[in-house]
Amino acid sequence: MATDGQEVDSEIRNQDGALEASYIYVKVLGRGAFGEANLYRKTEDKSLVVWKEVNLARLHEKERRDALSEVDILSLLNHANIITYYNHFLDGETLLIEMEYANGGSLYHKIAEQTELFSEEVIRWYLFQLASALSHIHGHDIIHRDVKTLNIFMSKSSLLKLGDFGISKVLETESKMADSVVGTPYYMSPEIIQGEKYDHKTDIWALGCVLYELLTFKRVFQATNQLRLAYEIVKGDYEDINPQYSQEIKDLVKSTLQKKSKDRPSSEEILSSPIFTKENSNEDMKRKVWELNTQSRRLRLQSVASTETVPIIKSKSSEVYQWGGGKFTPQKQDIFTKGKSAVQVAVGNSHFAVVTMEKELYTWANVQGGTEIVGQLGQGNKSAYKAPQKVEGPTGAGFIQAACGEDFTLAVTDEGQVYASGSDYYGCLGVDNEEGDSVLSLIPINFFSSRPVEEISCGDNHCVALTKEGDVYTWGCGEFGRLGLNSEDDHFSPQKVKTPGKHLIKHVLGGSEGTFLITTTGRVLACGSNEHNILGFNSEMSGLRKRKQSYDIPCKYTFSTVKPLVRYNIVSIATSNTHSAAIDMFGHLLTFGSNKHGQLGVGDYRKRLHLVKIGGELTGKQVLNVACGDGYTVAATSDNEVYSWGNGENGRLGAKYDGKGPNSMCTAYPRPVFGSLHDVPNLAARHWHTIIIAAYPRPVFGSLHDVPNLAARHWHTIIIAGKCR
Repeated sequence: MATDGQEVDSEIRNQDGALEASYIYVKVLGRGAFGEANLYRKTEDKSLVVWKEVNLARLHEKERRDALSEVDILSLLNHANIITYYNHFLDGETLLIEMEYANGGSLYHKIAEQTELFSEEVIRWYLFQLASALSHIHGHDIIHRDVKTLNIFMSKSSLLKLGDFGISKVLETESKMADSVVGTPYYMSPEIIQGEKYDHKTDIWALGCVLYELLTFKRVFQATNQLRLAYEIVKGDYEDINPQYSQEIKDLVKSTLQKKSKDRPSSEEILSSPIFTKENSNEDMKRKVWELNTQSRRLRLQSVASTETVPIIKSKSSEVYQWGGGKFTPQKQDIFTKGKSAVQVAVGNSHFAVVTMEKELYTWANVQGGTEIVGQLGQGNKSAYKAPQKVEGPTGAGFIQAACGEDFTLAVTDEGQVYASGSDYYGCLGVDNEEGDSVLSLIPINFFSSRPVEEISCGDNHCVALTKEGDVYTWGCGEFGRLGLNSEDDHFSPQKVKTPGKHLIKHVLGGSEGTFLITTTGRVLACGSNEHNILGFNSEMSGLRKRKQSYDIPCKYTFSTVKPLVRYNIVSIATSNTHSAAIDMFGHLLTFGSNKHGQLGVGDYRKRLHLVKIGGELTGKQVLNVACGDGYTVAATSDNEVYSWGNGENGRLGAKYDGKGPNSMCTAYPRPVFGSLHDVPNLAARHWHTIIIAAYPRPVFGSLHDVPNLAARHWHTIIIAGKCR
């Protein structure tokens, strides 16, 4: 059903009034005989979810009932150590079950990657979670019947999640016993092997097998064929456990692997065993599980509150390109494909940052002219990596946004916490470090631990953050009033700023020597240096005799309304050290600031005293995204074109032009960068570097066709294709 880079349409309601959920396809997680599990990113809240897709057409009647019963079972269960069910859809003969994504792989792979035995503390932590999950399941009269390390998933914070309830069974008979032979042979209990009736104690046997595997890295029973394996299981002998482990945990293994099911402990009895009752460890572990499960709990509440949803899918794939700094044509970064597809990019003076769909952060550098790496890559060293490298972030957290300053980096987690690395000369790391020492690895800005952040942005030497509560904070270099605090003082920790009126802030942007705020009503507020009219404050008035008079405003120390933009409803803004650009709700592009290199895009290099609306190549086009660098501008339009103009020196424009201007490498008109069509959901520019995410639809036909009619059902599609003359 899914292909690389699929994207589900934005959230709207269909003709039946159902909500059309918005997702982006990431990658295949696994395939089976009758379906597959695919990872998607929900665009509404950037969460990752799994769609388990089952082809019902290939199943027998009993198998179809079992597949549908998994939905019933999952919807019954609500536990921190069980994969959370969110929703399910029927798409023709395909059943799609939307579930929680555990981003740390499986316990099977965790064991396979271990080079030394787990500590007993870790074993107890894992066992507590698994026993808690089974206790919840058995409390609903459900037996899992396939507990094994491959079906135990993990978060990056080591939270275990029991999953795959495809062969689970609800015990409804008076005796509450089942008799079908199912499961994975290595973990089958003796009663199943011998064809006897069984109950929830068969899951306890499988738990014992998993526990033994955690302690020894070996399966408790092994054989070269299934008949021999069955014999070994019924016989019940196994090798001794390493003496480094306590007798209590060895006794627990022995009790769970008793041949007679009645002799095995229940999951509740395991939780009350001595290994969990020491020094209130049971309560401590419960608290830890609760804290680590915050994200899943929030998503579960959202899914319960939501109305019926229908996914609508179209195919799209994306790539990351960069140019500038000596690269005259776009260079693709091959690492950002499939599961590592990029969703957001940022650029500093000499380094880049990319956040992927799986909420991972990658950084690298393009160092020239004696520029030093001082920790802005967050890699724990001063190496200037030329290829993207994954940044190790806080345990269990995922990144949803990154921002780059001149020589530092900020990153926001999905919980709204902010981390920073690099130069702290002006206090941009927000850790109240007046020594200004550089930091090589990401460290938390503790100020925001109780103030979750919605959006961050970095100027060259200052920062601005918008919290989820709608408050704005600034810190770093205060020269020219860029922090909006009515002074030029530097601040080494975030300071709350005041805004005029009762504006609600939607977006924040840190510029070279100034700061912009965009309100929910499309107003723009700004502070800092207005040299070259880079903040757009300058206005031009005509008197009764049509005599024009210009008003030059050098700087603002507090956030003030940019009056020339009041008549536009602004949705986004970009700025550099020379000029700025704004997009209104209709996709019109406005530019203001220096025009020395033609970066305002008006066809000449003459000075402009006020803002201008770009026409020419962009006439009639809707601009979706814009970025400003040192003397140049890059814009992406709704018809999938990417344009650049201004200073072309050192590859700034992503192409070579027979230009004019101060250095004979400039163009004052928007020129296309790519030869093919690209949708650009995100881009960034600073100094002479540009980085973009370029997505493009995958066409069915290699040439253009007019399609007056088409139809599809099951796996067949038929169209009428008229060739354009």
